[in-house]
Amino acid sequence: MARKRPDELDYLTGCLSGAVRPPSISLPHGGGKFTPDGSVQIWPGNTFICHIDRASDSYRLILELQEEIKKSPFNRFFTFLPPPSFHMTVFQGVSLNDKPVTVWPEGVPKGLSRDEVSGLMLKRVDGLDLPASYKIKVDGLFAGHSLTVVGADATQEDALRQTRLALRDATGITFTDFEDYVFHITMAYLIDWLSEKTAKELVAFNAEIGGRFREALGVIDLGPVEFCNFDSMHHFEPKRFLA
Repeated sequence: MARKRPDELDYLTGCLSGAVRPPSISLPHGGGKFTPDGSVQIWPGNTFICHIDRASDSYRLILELQEEIKKSPFNRFFTFLPPPSFHMTVFQGVSLNDKPVTVWPEGVPKGLSRDEVSGLMLKRVDGLDLPASYKIKVDGLFAGHSLTVVGADATQEDALRQTRLALRDATGITFTDFEDYVFHITMAYLIDWLSEKTAKELVAFNAEIGGRFREALGVIDLGPVEFCNFDSMHHFEPKRFLA
């Protein structure tokens, strides 16, 4: 089943939201990942990801792509992530900054700290037999800020989906949109809505630059799933490699 991202124009102009600001953006101490001027905020949690190997050609090319977006007329609409944080999320964990906290591991008492929850989750995933590596390919650039990716072939896509199932069952974390999850590599966050005219210009720019880099990137090799803690979107600290 093909998973699709929202319509770019509707997303960029805020038509899908109705909120004053894009998702994850709030005033200081307002619970968002970033402030409206792009400053990073404390937003602790845990997650299961695969970092992009910093020694790889893929990492270099994604960095080049990010730099081209930074140099574009649209850079003022984004806050950019530090390249060492580039990763693909395999399965989302929990964040204590979600208000209200709607996603929580089944059977885990509410009110625990992030580190206490992470410790319990590590026990639950102990002994999981997961692949030691994955192969993905870029399906497109979305809204100027993240690469949509899929398994490099049907076998690799199935391996990623089966890994998500295994992590869901082991952690006891259930997402309502579990089946619709789109794999992606985020390079930036949108910090403000665009006018329809500017959004159309960004969509055109996105199609050109995305197509160019999709061909150059080819197949991206990933290592094993990493269970990570994070305090913000700027750094993800591996606690255990699962393979």
